Amino acid sequence: MTNARLAGSAAVCALLLATSPAVADSRLGAEVGVNAGYTSNPFGANTNNAGAATLAGTFSPTLTILSPTGSTSLTGSVTHTEYARLYDGTTDYSVGASTNQQVSATTSLTGRVGYSSQVRNSLYPIADPITGLPNNPNAPVIVDPSGALSFAERIETISGNVGITTALSARDTISLSGQVTSAIFPTTSVAARSYDVYGGSASYMRRISANTSVGLGLNVARSDYRRTALGDTTQISPSAILQTKLNSRLSLRVAAGLTFSNIDLVTGKRYNTAFYGNGNLCYEGLRSSLCADASQSVSPTATSGTSTVTSFGAAYSYKLTARSNISARLSYSTAKTLDLLGNGKSDFGQASLSYSRQITERLSGVISASYSDTFNSNASLNASFYGTVGIRYRLGTL
Repeated sequence: MTNARLAGSAAVCALLLATSPAVADSRLGAEVGVNAGYTSNPFGANTNNAGAATLAGTFSPTLTILSPTGSTSLTGSVTHTEYARLYDGTTDYSVGASTNQQVSATTSLTGRVGYSSQVRNSLYPIADPITGLPNNPNAPVIVDPSGALSFAERIETISGNVGITTALSARDTISLSGQVTSAIFPTTSVAARSYDVYGGSASYMRRISANTSVGLGLNVARSDYRRTALGDTTQISPSAILQTKLNSRLSLRVAAGLTFSNIDLVTGKRYNTAFYGNGNLCYEGLRSSLCADASQSVSPTATSGTSTVTSFGAAYSYKLTARSNISARLSYSTAKTLDLLGNGKSDFGQASLSYSRQITERLSGVISASYSDTFNSNASLNASFYGTVGIRYRLGTL
């Protein structure tokens, strides 16, 4: 996909954001954070002397615009990390815009555009560029299984999506969406290949009871690798969908079907059929929440080429008191190559535990620890432990 096409897709989403109804209210704020800690292996070295103390600062502004029909948010983030030894400092940054509008009594519209640039390391979740970070802060982050193989390389991600949902009747709903994602690695990268993904999806849901809906979905996608046509893939994924609320606090959504792929290889086309599915289970209690996600799909990856990617993630949060809470996250993904051009298999797992306390209305403290490791990989990378203590301060009206 060309940069012009990416820019055009982003412009469509930006136009969507700009056409929101008259503004009723706006809120501007930011969060400033400082973390000090220690990491045993920030960039996946295979030596026993790779640890370093760290100091990181983060600035994250947010503008939220509320209107009679919905909300629009503009966000940004800059994080700079310094290491006491061995490594140069790094700076990661991102910007994004999103909107959610109820354009009529039966139709809602959503849109999002975003850009991020980060140096991959083991300190923070290596989000899958296709899935991205979840909109729900309580949801698990699905990690890129090949991310660890491109440690110390900067990845730029450009993404945009737009969706519309409309009710045909009291029981029937249809949804249409389109998206584009570009993951760009340095042209000098030996391990990673840049790629673009674009496509769309459609679904029809029918409510069969007060708490349950069933339906059908169709996802069509095209992935193109830059600098080579090898591994380029066209895929179609039909599925059946179940969405239900098991009780007042527990909800479940499951989609299952098949992915039919057409992959470009040196020897010609390769046709592949694989299981396609995803599921989400969420519990929202008075003091606790638990969300678990699982999926399997055919997807491009940086180092394993076009692969069957299986992912699992879980996030748990518990409110100890009115001012303090603990949270835990677990993510694991595995990629098994289909195009025979990348590493045959790569797995990556990450687990974290954190405790936060609200010190004043605007000031909070956080203690966290995380562990990550690669498995079944051609590259020999040691595991990493990261522990940190930090403070956060909120500015503005957020």
